[in-house]
Amino acid sequence: MSNDTSSKKKLMKVFWILLVITIIEIVWGMFISHGLPKFINALFFLSFTLIKAGYIVAEFMHLKYEHKAFRMAVLVPLVFFFWFIIAFCYDGGAFLENKKKFNSETTLKANPATDHQAHH
Repeated sequence: MSNDTSSKKKLMKVFWILLVITIIEIVWGMFISHGLPKFINALFFLSFTLIKAGYIVAEFMHLKYEHKAFRMAVLVPLVFFFWFIIAFCYDGGAFLENKKKFNSETTLKANPATDHQAHH
């Protein structure tokens, strides 16, 4: 078997694996996701997206074929990167909630007529 044929077979294998994962995502989105909690759907799509991204990086960027130390040097910081994104989103959400709460309390205190009407 020539190297060209083996490369084509490998490429087709990657294609079919990514196609199956994508079809699973589409079927989930069209038929299964309705009525499920948003958290479950988000977790499902995030997981499958990370699986596809990891597979693409492993095959097309050849990370799968590198030395273990190099793979760890790439993957460990990536884990922290995702943690930073989650932490910043959570922190930003908390900031916005506190800002809304502060603004509503400030508005009530600044308008005594509204506060007076609420007691009657």
